[in-house]
Amino acid sequence: MKAKVKDLLPRKQTAFSKRDTVVSVLETLLAEDMEGGAVLDDDGRVLGIAVKNDLLQFLGLDYEMPITWILNKEWSVIEECTVVEVAFQFPTNWLVVENSEGAYLGLLSKTQIGMALLESYETTLNQLKYVLDSCHNGIIGVDRQGIVTHFNPAAERMVGVPASEAIGKHIVEVIPTTNIPEVLTSGIPQYNRRVEFNQGVVAISNRTPIWKDGEVIGVVACFQDLSELELAYKELKTVKDLNKELESILESSYDGLAITDPQGRFIRVSNSFLKMTGAKPEDVLGKTAQDLIAAGFLSDSVSLRVLKERKPVSLTERVQSGKQIFATGNPVFDEEGNIIRIVTNLRDMTELNYLREQVQKASELTERYYQELEEWRARFMLTTEIVSVSGAMRRITELACRVARVDSTVLISGESGVGKEVIAKLIHRASARRDGPFIQINCGAIPENLLESELFGYEKGAFTGANREGHIGIFEMANNGTLLLDEIGEIPLNLQVKLLRAIQEQEIYRVGSSKPIKLNVRIIAATNKDLPEMVRQRKFREDLFYRLNVVPMEIPPLRERPEDIVPLLTHFLQIYNEKYHLNRRFSEETFRLLEKYSWPGNVRELQNLVERLIVTSNADVITPLHLPPHITNRNGEDASPIRVHSLIPLKDAEELVEKALITRALQLGKSTRRAAELLGVTHTTIIRKLNKYRLTGTSDFQVESDA
Repeated sequence: MKAKVKDLLPRKQTAFSKRDTVVSVLETLLAEDMEGGAVLDDDGRVLGIAVKNDLLQFLGLDYEMPITWILNKEWSVIEECTVVEVAFQFPTNWLVVENSEGAYLGLLSKTQIGMALLESYETTLNQLKYVLDSCHNGIIGVDRQGIVTHFNPAAERMVGVPASEAIGKHIVEVIPTTNIPEVLTSGIPQYNRRVEFNQGVVAISNRTPIWKDGEVIGVVACFQDLSELELAYKELKTVKDLNKELESILESSYDGLAITDPQGRFIRVSNSFLKMTGAKPEDVLGKTAQDLIAAGFLSDSVSLRVLKERKPVSLTERVQSGKQIFATGNPVFDEEGNIIRIVTNLRDMTELNYLREQVQKASELTERYYQELEEWRARFMLTTEIVSVSGAMRRITELACRVARVDSTVLISGESGVGKEVIAKLIHRASARRDGPFIQINCGAIPENLLESELFGYEKGAFTGANREGHIGIFEMANNGTLLLDEIGEIPLNLQVKLLRAIQEQEIYRVGSSKPIKLNVRIIAATNKDLPEMVRQRKFREDLFYRLNVVPMEIPPLRERPEDIVPLLTHFLQIYNEKYHLNRRFSEETFRLLEKYSWPGNVRELQNLVERLIVTSNADVITPLHLPPHITNRNGEDASPIRVHSLIPLKDAEELVEKALITRALQLGKSTRRAAELLGVTHTTIIRKLNKYRLTGTSDFQVESDA
């Protein structure tokens, strides 16, 4: 793009007024190193040019005279878009530049325009030199006398002569065997001439005359190293070999392979492709996928989809034989991101479907074996770690095996000491959550005002005395694991609704926070209370009870499964003998007495008793003499909680037992409401029984109202 005169104008234009004096104008021209400046009238029209050299000739005159007295009137007006080369042809030394509307833009001298042209020509010459010097082929230029004017680095390399020694000499002095002088004389170009230089370099030369005004003014010779052509030949041979290899690969593949060009035309196909589609080479080569679809060889085209989506595409289609094939198309891009080829792969789905069915069957079989293995692993763990031979505990173990495979909520009930916590831990260890945490909390052991923060955690500053950094709750600790809520019946009513939501939604809110926290926790609850009765008494929320009671498990007390007593005694005897490095054992009479004992504290009482007997006994054989009096009845009382002296009608016996139990409960509880709790009945039932048996005056207790 050619430069225009507006490109030469300086950003700051200095112009003078007709009222300026000669001295002020000269001072400005000298200060800004200007050749001259335009003098404008009040309307911005040029009156003339104040030329510095002209003003200097008037030294000694009255410098206070107006500048209009000494003005150069020879200038030309040009538009701002005038090309610089055209502007240089104007006859005047000064050019006034105006816009298309005739407004003054600035002033240029012929000297400024000439310097700009000279700089432009030098730039062009340098660029041309850079181009020639960067050319890979050797280039030599000579003038009409045969004097070398250009000798690029490639020519230096081939000829073996530095450019500094070649330029300025006659070409024959540099290359004695050259035919360039012939071209200078005849003006006839010479092409593809073989030349050999002193260093043994063999090249192909093209010599072209330079014509101007009908005469030869020089010659340009271009040389290409033959060794590069030989390298290209070797590369071509390599490409041919690769092409043969590709052909062999195409034909040896079981899959059908095809290659299409960017227009979707098939340029190469394998025999497997032709066999699958039922087509002949002439039906495919040079044709598009649409042509094959129209001819019935294919039902769809993966190559067209690749061209449209510009990414790998896979689809299922049918061929002429009716077979289902799986087609995959992969685009091949050039360096500019254009698709240059598409490689299509066809695979017969008949065998693939068979293999898929076999894999599916194997997967299902593996899954079944895995489930059976998990079930047997859980069953083995539970049966080996739960010491029991009774049918009741066997049913509990079977149920625990089943619920371990799912995430259903479990409610374990039973008296204190029967092993609710043990069952809960075994369910966790036999479940898919075994690698997650097992967290338990005793809901009855934590003060009511702290229970919520222990369960759900709290944010910093949630309440007075709170940890400065906040506190994570039990629910969060158990995330991706199992949470055992022991003594669930002790949870206050006001907290039960929050617990219900946490279990139901698997989501909690920390105390002092409005941001929900999503969880993945399996819930197991345990209690020794009669939760259905508590629901009836409105001491436990009905909705929470049903949410917990998805899988109920009631562990019977030890007195209802006496066949488990001896195995448990033997089990704990072995454990504590190993722990304390002793060799204690029970006598047969000791076993008999312990088996008859009612064990109100259940397995926990039995375990503690075995440890106490082992560490306190001074003999290896533990006899009845080592047993506590309440077990051996050495204090004169029967070990049984009820003593039978004679037989009476069963109905009378029921009344006697009820009277005795109610009287004892009133003595211990000191109130009718507490007696109802001790006996596990409603307060209304106690009042009704008191009236029935006329017991209101038999002891010192308080009769409370139902209101």
